[in-house]
Formats: sequence, C-alpha cells, structure tokens
Amino acid sequence: MIKSSKLTELKVDILEQSKNLFQRFGYHKTTLTDIAKSVGKVKTAIYYYFSGKEEIFAQLVKHEAEVFYSKLEKAVNKETNTIDKLETYVDTRIRLMQKISTRYSFLKQEFFELMPIVEENRADAHQREIQFVETILRNGIANKSIRCSSPQFTAEMLVNSLKGLEIQMYVTDSIVVDTENSAAFRSFILYGAIHKNE
Repeated sequence: MIKSSKLTELKVDILEQSKNLFQRFGYHKTTLTDIAKSVGKVKTAIYYYFSGKEEIFAQLVKHEAEVFYSKLEKAVNKETNTIDKLETYVDTRIRLMQKISTRYSFLKQEFFELMPIVEENRADAHQREIQFVETILRNGIANKSIRCSSPQFTAEMLVNSLKGLEIQMYVTDSIVVDTENSAAFRSFILYGAIHKNE
C-alpha cells in the first residue's frame, strides 16, 4: 500500500491502480485510459496529477526504492556487531530483490527499455544504501572487527555487485541465490572484500 502525507487520496489511488494494471498487463499494454477507468475518472483527470504514464511509473519506482531501503535498513539495524550487520545486509538484500522481481515480473519483457527510468528514480535510495554500508564498514574498522582499505570503494562495490544480480532476476525466472547456497554466496561476496580480524 502506497502511503504518503504529501499525496492526495486520488493520487494514491491512481498509483495503486496503475501498479495493479502494470503487474497484470505490462507497462506498454496499460494505457492512461485504462488507468483513468480503474479510478473512475476520465483520462484528462489523470493529467492533473501526472504528465503521463511514464511519470506514474517513475513515482512507483521511487516509492518502491524507498520501501526497499527502509526494510533493508531496519533488518540490518537489528544486529549489533559489524559482521552480523554485513551478513544480514547481504541476506536481506537478496531476499528483497527476489520478492520484487516476482512482483514486477512484467518487467521481464520491458526491462531494458524501462531500466533508465528505474535507475533515475531510485538513485537517491541507491546513494543512501552505499552510505549506509560505508558507515557499517567504518564502524567495523573503528572497533577493529574488520580490516578494509577503502570503506567508500568497498561499500560501492558491495552494493553494486548485489544490484548487478537484478538483471538476471528480472529478465529470467531463475532464483539467483537459493536457500541452500545463501551462506556460500554471502561468504563469497563479503569476504572477498573484507577480512575478519580473529
């Protein structure tokens, strides 16, 4: 459910109904007329809130990115030490990506065309995620639980490496990291970048 004090009830309804239509019929097959009908309005009423279908999709992406980051941060912040935070980060991010790729399966056919819109509208959340991981790394260095020569670069590589798996998740139906191999993947992605101090 999309929630925001900044959005009017009708704007929220337009976004919710658009998301449902995109999920059912895909981005290209969904028209502004379809969206308008789904909220009991005419197409011109949609233009009061959005410039067109692309802006609606962009708003949905931005909202999804904020929710994604919020859930990720909440899960990681339940942990108290650096190693647990980093391992929870990797596990949670994979799990959340898999859920989103299932929910937005319509992107499989339109992924490469819509990707520029997706990237532009989740850029802020992406930067916050990098800064969040960098803070975890810097805290780990400060408390001597890890060694890491460049926390900023390492954070960027961790986030971007995990993000890179999205293409396979969105374009194919395969699960990139299954439950059986999640610990091995986590170990590979993390400890190729940092070293635990024993």
